[in-house]
Amino acid sequence: MSETVPETEAPASFLTKLTTDPEFTILITYVGLIVLAIIPIYVGSLKSIKQPKVKKNENESTKEEDSEESEEEEEEEIERFSFDDAKQFPIVGSIALLTLFLVYKFFDKKYLNILITIYFSIIGVGSLTQMFSYFTEFALGQKIKNEFKLRLTQKKEEILKVSFSKIHIALVVLAIAVTVTYSLTKNWIVSNLLGLAFSITTIPLLKLDSFKTGILLLSALFFYDIFWVFFTPVMVTVAKNFDAPIKMLFPRNVFAWIKAGVLTTKGLEFSMLGLGDIAIPGVYVALCARFDHYHAVQKNGGKPVKKFPMPYFTTCFISYILGLITTMGVMHFFKHAQPALLYLSPACIISSLICAVVRGEIKELFEYSDESEEEKKKREEKEKEEKETKEKEEKQKKEVKEKKENTKKAAKDKKKN
Repeated sequence: MSETVPETEAPASFLTKLTTDPEFTILITYVGLIVLAIIPIYVGSLKSIKQPKVKKNENESTKEEDSEESEEEEEEEIERFSFDDAKQFPIVGSIALLTLFLVYKFFDKKYLNILITIYFSIIGVGSLTQMFSYFTEFALGQKIKNEFKLRLTQKKEEILKVSFSKIHIALVVLAIAVTVTYSLTKNWIVSNLLGLAFSITTIPLLKLDSFKTGILLLSALFFYDIFWVFFTPVMVTVAKNFDAPIKMLFPRNVFAWIKAGVLTTKGLEFSMLGLGDIAIPGVYVALCARFDHYHAVQKNGGKPVKKFPMPYFTTCFISYILGLITTMGVMHFFKHAQPALLYLSPACIISSLICAVVRGEIKELFEYSDESEEEKKKREEKEKEEKETKEKEEKQKKEVKEKKENTKKAAKDKKKN
């Protein structure tokens, strides 16, 4: 004999059961972390694409607009992540990670976290301002026009040049308010906002120079992540103790958080994802986006293209999401922290290579250089200047050495005579 539940009680009891089901609550947590990870990769990848320079005639734009755009382009000095940088990165990263671990082990965490909070609050203002400007431009549907220019010179030499508008001033004030809020409350939502800003601004800034560099970097960090997570307690210890917005956080039970109050942080358990697991694969996904843009520009005769097919970006971006889902699935099954790059690195590398093989562009992919013709020309000129300077210095040293030897020889001859 079965008992019939009144219709009025059914929805309430179902909702209560759902919100207290640990499998359902953790699923929401993982979805939340995935969303927080893919937003900066998507935005950062699109922002990393730069249109080629074209000569504009008087009908297309005024001289004032041309000069303003050229000034903005001159301000952006791009330093790309090279093959040599990729080789050194895991070593430098390991030293930094181990240093942090030892510092936390032997020094008072309270004072260290105060210093770290101050440091990240300062750099957070810049990152937040940049992120807010991206979203403001998206909302306005156009670039923010600079109204003011600030130049600092020392002995006729320019040491600082900044262009900004009233909107930028308002965004800086907002960014300061957010960082102050984080410093005082350490609220996880504000921490995530800073984490988003760091990731979104890092991906367009840290540009890989080629797919060879990207593959080496992800492959090296594949082993780096495995070692520091599985074979030592270092990575997990630093991640848990490092009180800074270098990780994305999401409550393990979002319903318990809502019940306790949205401003509550204490007493809550969080799942986390390091910013390195977002930014590092993110720069590779961004490289795929720029490779797609390169193809489109080539087909368009070297002219700027705003809308274009993005097979490499789409393939790599989806593979990243699948890699992240795999990471969380394995972590949930084994109840143990996972090195995300164990899954994300192969996902990004293999997907881009498969895409290249299918499209018959594997040779082009490995030969691709992210530098524009103008950047390549500037780099070659700089290398030429450096080579000439070095040769000049070596010549001067040689002349000085010969002069000293001649002086010594003359002195010896004089002594003999």
